[in-house]
Amino acid sequence: MTLGISDRRYRRRRQGRLVIALVRWVFVLLVAIFAGYYAYDFGLELARKEVRVLETKMYQTSLTLEQLKTDIVGLETALRAERALVAKWRDHYESEVPGAEDKELLIKIHQRIKKGVSRKRISEIITLAQKRDVCEPLQVTRRFVVQNPVYAGPNDNVSFADKSILVTAIGKSKINNRGRPEAWFDPAKKVVVYFTKPGGETTSAEGVLPLHHAVVVGDKEYRFSIVSGMRSFVEISGRKCDYP
Repeated sequence: MTLGISDRRYRRRRQGRLVIALVRWVFVLLVAIFAGYYAYDFGLELARKEVRVLETKMYQTSLTLEQLKTDIVGLETALRAERALVAKWRDHYESEVPGAEDKELLIKIHQRIKKGVSRKRISEIITLAQKRDVCEPLQVTRRFVVQNPVYAGPNDNVSFADKSILVTAIGKSKINNRGRPEAWFDPAKKVVVYFTKPGGETTSAEGVLPLHHAVVVGDKEYRFSIVSGMRSFVEISGRKCDYP
């Protein structure tokens, strides 16, 4: 009988231990489930916060982009306005400020005024200027010797317009193979041609031949062309035109 009682006690103890172990496992499982749920909920909330932050940043970025687009449109409008203003002033400048040819003409007008030609006379000349030149060739082509550092002798001038225009020239001596200057000028180098009127008024043309120059005498303008001729000589021809 004692053995039966002991056996029942043993089974009860064993069952108690099993129940306790089962309760522990259930508790651990519940804790794990709770921890997992809490972690999931915490992670989900964290993800939601990050999403909200990203959405806020995206919204702010979109606002910034819209502002940039507005600024760009404004800058493009301002740039177009500035370009239009620049074009307007450029057109105004080109229409008001004289070009190179006009400047040269104005310089010549001022030079004539300084030499005593009245503004009234210049105005009359401009008014009488013709669209087409009325010219006739000079009847003769003349030649003369170009003076140089070695030679300054006769035949060094010619005249036109009943001796109203005296033409002379100065050049540089031709250098021979021995490096010595010859008695004639070098047509490959610059020449200065002088046109002198009665009273001493002188104008000139300078450069490598051929050269061109015009001289006014009364109501005629003599337009000369000077080219290289035989050794030591240049030849001069031209036209006589109505002036102005």
